[in-house]
Amino acid sequence: MLVTIEVINNGALDLLSGMERLDLIRLNANAKSDAMPEKKLSQRFAGALRLSDTAYETYQNSLREGRNEWRKDIY
Repeated sequence: MLVTIEVINNGALDLLSGMERLDLIRLNANAKSDAMPEKKLSQRFAGALRLSDTAYETYQNSLREGRNEWRKDIY
């Protein structure tokens, strides 16, 4: 099982190292680091839908209608 954690307190690293020495866990220090930020969502998912022109227009109209619904007052 793979679990990702974020270390908030450096003292936790000592605890994790001890657990690794007891062969309870395996630390992977090469996992995603804070030094390499992820791409923006718009960059990651650009073109992911692969819709035809008509399907894209239908999708955009549906989004527009949904956004307009939120602008209406509900009392």
